[in-house]
Amino acid sequence: MQPEYRKRRDRLKKIIEGLNIDALLVTSLVNVQYLCGFTGSNGFLLISDIHETLFTDSRYIEQGSEETFNEIDVSLSPGFKGLNGVSGFSKIVNLGFESENISHSEFLIISELLTDRTKLIPTNGVVEKIRSIKDENEIDFIKNAACLADKAIVHALDLVEPDISESDIAWVIEKFLRENGADDIAFDTIVATGANSSKPHHRAGRTTVKQGDPLIIDMGASVKGYNSDITRTVLVESRDEKFDRVYDSVLEAQIAAINAVKEGISGKELDSVARKVIVDRGYGEYFSHGLGHGIGLAVHEMPMVVPSSEILMEDGMIFTIEPGVYIPGWGGVRIEDMILLKSGQVSILTNSPK
Repeated sequence: MQPEYRKRRDRLKKIIEGLNIDALLVTSLVNVQYLCGFTGSNGFLLISDIHETLFTDSRYIEQGSEETFNEIDVSLSPGFKGLNGVSGFSKIVNLGFESENISHSEFLIISELLTDRTKLIPTNGVVEKIRSIKDENEIDFIKNAACLADKAIVHALDLVEPDISESDIAWVIEKFLRENGADDIAFDTIVATGANSSKPHHRAGRTTVKQGDPLIIDMGASVKGYNSDITRTVLVESRDEKFDRVYDSVLEAQIAAINAVKEGISGKELDSVARKVIVDRGYGEYFSHGLGHGIGLAVHEMPMVVPSSEILMEDGMIFTIEPGVYIPGWGGVRIEDMILLKSGQVSILTNSPK
């Protein structure tokens, strides 16, 4: 990964030139990890043509040097005051910062460090845009995470029977992932049965599965920091006409959206393809979230596939397609898969049975 980190920082430096800023303060820990490999819980980067400095506290100095391959300066700084120790920092005129990843109090602290000639310039989504296009190493890590998720969800569904609890199913999944090569779960596993399945992000609890209940499992694995995300819905040991109608609507919407994926289509256009199917089937009011999201070092990242998204799908993007219908008091259905757009071809990375 060492050359990839250099390439990413070089790409960022070219973008910084076009933004009319002299340097960028990177405070998102996910973006810090993406640019230099550092995985500590406290740190930020200063990036410019002449500066490549990681600031962190005393817990991570050694780790920072190791994870960044000693390629960039690692400076001890429990806060932002360490910026004043950087050679030439006082000469920066326009300092960009990640406006969505900094608090107001942090903004004030940084402002106090600057000279009168230095301006703080807000930026938004600069590194996130670079992150949205995956390189080959990233694709391999995500494919591995997707493969593990497929295996884990099949394993869990094989064990589902009446009277098993949501939290027990979640534990079965986590245990399987950790025993089979995952570094971590991507997020708290969502297991929702019966009426709980009408809540898109229900937290797994002690509710037990009953025959005839819909059951949603939404889970993912993390491999080398990269995540997967998959959702499957089943009806437990039964058949039901209403469930079949809802399920078929969601599946038809998902298939239509996947078939529409191509370079240049916007997130909102993809969302509208799936949403139209569900509206036409009479369940439009129960599709309460966007169609999908990018996935990588973060579970939710660019490109967002939602009604407001103007982002165009590009070669190298990986994102989810996950339509859902949620009917209060009855339950819900969601089907989610991960999509890779590469060299003009669409690949589905999650392939466990639906």
